[in-house]
Amino acid sequence: MYKYLLFVFGLLSASLSWSAKAPSINELNSCLALVDFVDIKLDEFADHYSSNDMFVVHKGLSAYSQFLQHEMITPKLVSMYGGNHTQAKLMQTLFDRQRKSFLQNLNDRYSEQKLLTEYAASINDCRAKTRMKADTAKALDSAITAMIRMARA
Repeated sequence: MYKYLLFVFGLLSASLSWSAKAPSINELNSCLALVDFVDIKLDEFADHYSSNDMFVVHKGLSAYSQFLQHEMITPKLVSMYGGNHTQAKLMQTLFDRQRKSFLQNLNDRYSEQKLLTEYAASINDCRAKTRMKADTAKALDSAITAMIRMARA
């Protein structure tokens, strides 16, 4: 009996410590907004960088954006509403509005080019909160490396 209680306590402790580290939907949505903002903002300065670097950054940011939305946010919303896809879609609509507002605030605040290294660092902070497929991680790593290289140019 004593071993059984220790085992159950261990399982509960492990699950609680893992869930405490999982990012919230709000954090994920903020990361998604940041990634989308950088992806859009980068186009304003395309003439300053090589087309290959631009391609690599857009590919990586797009892959990460899709990962955040389809593999992190949407499943969390569906789970949060007990599998009710209709309710999850309604909440997604609210998140989309919030993200649009966040994008506008970022655009108003950062109307001039911000250092790409700061963007790369912020996106890397978001990346640290999630586990993704190897191909998405590789594309994002390439994008971050390219952003740092572009900032040094």
